[in-house]
Amino acid sequence: MHIGDYCLLFIKVEGRRLKGFVLIPFYFHPSPFKISKEKIMKKVERNISLIRWISITQGLVFVAPVMVLYFGSRGLELSQILMLQFVFSILSMVFEFPSGYISDKLGRKKTSIAAYTVLVLAFWLFLNGNSFNTFAFAELIFALGYALISGTLSSLLYESLKALGKESEYSKVYGDINHKTLLAVAFAGISGGLIAKYLSLSATVVSTLIAFIGSFVLSLFLKEVNGANKRALKEDIKDFSLVLKSKELIGVTLFVAIIFAFNQVAFWYYQPYFKAIGVDLAYFGILFALMQVVASFGSKYANAIMHRFSKEQIFIAVAVAILVSLVGMGWFFSYFGIVFIYLQQIVRGVFMIFISEYIQKNASSELRATTVSFITLVKQLFYAANLYIFVELSKSVGLEHIYLIMAALLALLLVVFVGLKRVF
Repeated sequence: MHIGDYCLLFIKVEGRRLKGFVLIPFYFHPSPFKISKEKIMKKVERNISLIRWISITQGLVFVAPVMVLYFGSRGLELSQILMLQFVFSILSMVFEFPSGYISDKLGRKKTSIAAYTVLVLAFWLFLNGNSFNTFAFAELIFALGYALISGTLSSLLYESLKALGKESEYSKVYGDINHKTLLAVAFAGISGGLIAKYLSLSATVVSTLIAFIGSFVLSLFLKEVNGANKRALKEDIKDFSLVLKSKELIGVTLFVAIIFAFNQVAFWYYQPYFKAIGVDLAYFGILFALMQVVASFGSKYANAIMHRFSKEQIFIAVAVAILVSLVGMGWFFSYFGIVFIYLQQIVRGVFMIFISEYIQKNASSELRATTVSFITLVKQLFYAANLYIFVELSKSVGLEHIYLIMAALLALLLVVFVGLKRVF
């Protein structure tokens, strides 16, 4: 017999029913509660595996290595294709911040289910679209879906690890998940190129649609950890204002936004670059796959790099590497220029994990996804502005000069950033 097995209940009774206090012992067997907690923790632990597989299926974008060519096969010009990405970036900004708040208020599981429902619809529209307007509407749906999922899975992962007492392992676990996800992207890249060559460009969209249906099904089995944020809006605004007052967080956000803007815009010129230097279509997928493999190993070893170098050293290395890669692609407009693409991928793999851990550790639990969405919003703002500039430039400037212009503009922005950092 254990003291914990009993509950002492004091009841005050008066009148005919008795006066005073009656001591009533109740026997409780603790094991049902223990078993229930163990089951809950197993479901929380299962989140890690589910998030891994959701990320992997989400990474199976078979159309990615030939997306520009796919849009071209539907009658769109390069300037229109880039304009679609501009539309996507603008819509992402519109949806981004509200979607993070929705994730915090609605809960991670419900938000994930809604996100993948929308993404499945988006790819169905991509498959059946035949005009710029249809594809623009599909980009709207696509932007909404990615905005909803932005920060939701990474927040759920951190919350799950925290519930298990393993939050210190976040960068290692997230790095491993990203490593496997990028390998899946690599597989999809190789497969996508082959599917496009031996079946059709449309078949790559069908394959991607099936993969996203898989992500949707897996999201149904996620376990909510922290639950929805029930605080009043006034409390949330007060809490989030602290984020905006953090000079360090704002500085990190601006730096991340600048790097992301140029890395992402450069991506949309990869396929035209390959085509311009004479790469056969069959190798598009292989080259794309190798990018993901290189980035995946950057993610895998990001944790070790983060423990060896300071934040400032990592920032400097990232800035130098991106500048060198852009200059290299423009200067060596040939097969050798492809080498510099992989330098960008190493940076992408490491930087993604580094920034994610920084955000998760500095965000409040009630507004974790909202903080992630705020930073993503700033990233998308810089990306949209940068993309618009190069959409216009692509109409009059040759592809061999685009990357050199990118490098010059990035260098200018980094100088301004350093100057502002010293002032503030």
